[in-house]
Amino acid sequence: MSLQTIKYFCKDGFRNIFLNKTMAAASISIVVAALTVVGIFIAIGANLNYISQQIEKTVDIRVILQKGQEEKAIVIEDYLRKNVLVREFKYISPQMALQDLKNKLGKNAFLLEGLERDNPLRGYFVVKPVKIEYTKKLAEELETLDGVAQVYFPSETVEKLKRILKIINLFCILLILGLYIIAIFIIANTIKITLFARRKEISIMRYIGATNRFISGPFVVEGFIIGILGSLLAYAIVLLFYHYAIRYLSQTITFVDFVNISIYKYKILGVFILTGSMVGVLGSLISLRRYLKA
Repeated sequence: MSLQTIKYFCKDGFRNIFLNKTMAAASISIVVAALTVVGIFIAIGANLNYISQQIEKTVDIRVILQKGQEEKAIVIEDYLRKNVLVREFKYISPQMALQDLKNKLGKNAFLLEGLERDNPLRGYFVVKPVKIEYTKKLAEELETLDGVAQVYFPSETVEKLKRILKIINLFCILLILGLYIIAIFIIANTIKITLFARRKEISIMRYIGATNRFISGPFVVEGFIIGILGSLLAYAIVLLFYHYAIRYLSQTITFVDFVNISIYKYKILGVFILTGSMVGVLGSLISLRRYLKA
C-alpha cells in the first residue's frame, strides 16, 4: 500500500466524520460511555483484587507440634524453607508462646506463674501460603510431617473468599465484553449510515474497478478515529472519577488501602487506546462486510 493511498484513506476518513458530525458524535459518545463503564469496573476489580490480596496475607496455617517433639522443628523449618507454596513462616517455641500469653493477659499474667518449669504449651509454626488457593493443599501436606500434632487453618473463610473472587471476576469480564459488543454494534451502524449516504459514490467507484479494499479504507479509518477519540475521552473521565472517588473513600473508610492508579495510568491509557481503536475498526469491518457483499 503506497503512502499516497494511506493519505487518501486518512483524509477521506476525517472527511466522513466531518460530514456526519452528528452520527460521529453519537458514536464517540457511546464509545466514551462504554469505555468509561469498563474503566470503572476495571478499577473496582483491581481494588477488590488488591483488598483480597491484603486479606490473603492475613490467612495463615497454624502447625502445632507434638508435645516434647520440639527438636523436629529444625526438620520442619527446612521443609518449609524449600516448599514453593510457602510465602513466609515463623516458629513459636513453647517459651515464646507462654510469654505471648502473659503479654496478652497483662496485669493478670501472674496466673501463669510457675508454668515455666512445666510449660503445658506446645511449639508451633505460623505459615503463610503464597496464594490463598494453596492453603488447603499446603495444610494437607503439613499434616503428614513427622512431629506434627495438628494443623489449623480458616478453611471456611478461605473457600468463601475464593468463591467471592471468582464471581466478581466473572461478572466484571462478562460486563466488559457486553459493553464492548454494544460499542461495536453502535459504530457499525454509524458506518452503515455513512455508507448509505455515499452509496452513489461507492457504486461509481466499483463501476470503474475500485477494489473492496480501496473502498473500505476510509471507513476503517473513520471507525479507528472514532474509537481513538472515544477512548481518550473515556480515559480522562475515568481518571478524574477515580481520583475523586478514592479521595472520598479514603477519608470515609480509613482502614482499607486502595490502589494508586497513577502508577498504572500509562498502561491503562494503552489498554483504552488499543481496545477503543479495535472496537472502532471492528465496527467498521462488520458494516463494510455486509454492505459490500450486498
